[in-house]
Amino acid sequence: MNSIDFANAFYIKLGRKGIWEADSIDTGKLRFGWREQSITEINEGRWEFIEGQIRMEHKDKPRSVATTDFNGLKMIATSVVEDVWVTFYQSKLWWARLTGPVEQDEVSKFRRTINSWNDHAVNRRLLVINDLPGKISQLQGFRGTVCRVRYPYLLRRVLNGTRSKLAITISDQRARLTDHLSKAIKELHWKDFEILVDLVFRATGWARISVLGQHAKAYDLELRETITGDRYIVQVKSRAGVSDLKSTISSFSADDYRRVFFVVHSPFKDLADYTDIPPHVDIVSPNLLAELAMDAGLVGWIEEKVV
Repeated sequence: MNSIDFANAFYIKLGRKGIWEADSIDTGKLRFGWREQSITEINEGRWEFIEGQIRMEHKDKPRSVATTDFNGLKMIATSVVEDVWVTFYQSKLWWARLTGPVEQDEVSKFRRTINSWNDHAVNRRLLVINDLPGKISQLQGFRGTVCRVRYPYLLRRVLNGTRSKLAITISDQRARLTDHLSKAIKELHWKDFEILVDLVFRATGWARISVLGQHAKAYDLELRETITGDRYIVQVKSRAGVSDLKSTISSFSADDYRRVFFVVHSPFKDLADYTDIPPHVDIVSPNLLAELAMDAGLVGWIEEKVV
């Protein structure tokens, strides 16, 4: 898919309480109301007459109500193929472009979309609402039917899967910090490394059930997900290779544990090249542990240990 650009961007609520969302998405239509206005008058652009109709409908309400209603209808009817329309459905952002005149069937008035509604960005990233910038996701709270998107530059980045210079800078700095933390973790005393692993995994919200074993070179944490009751094992090794991993795999089956995390302070080279790993087993290298520690807010703790 080519990059997405647009002259204007609009948000639409597909029916009161989303009544037309599913049908619109499935059939490639943008459905809307305005039952009193005929499609002939709309397609002929008789806007002065239509505005008078709408103002009569809302004569007992503040003038701004009729103005918003009229402007919304005109935005839909006069939108060109260069414009982008967005809506929300099934906790995702969907976007489309419109084509053709206003039509009507037994359900409602509508305009057809070019191709269909799309819930992916150009880079194939799914446009999940919780992953969107608040300035875009807040459109869900708009009380009317149609409005212009106030931050088109931000929507353009979302749909193209691109990032701002500030976001790229933050990402670069995080990568540098992760690299420094990984080096620091390799400098930790073995006991400090054990404590760090414990802190990282407990920060996920899992409850530690017990310490299964504490030996000179390895120990195991058993964790439980408090809501589902799923059990997890964290095996910590100072130095380990493929033979150690195979021993862990044979000791903790997928029937008993949801996941097994094999955490290694200093992995042997054969472990880095090994690929025959069961789906329920994850190798946690110093680099990955550094990322997890950063997300858990343990940067200061690591800093103190390598002072």
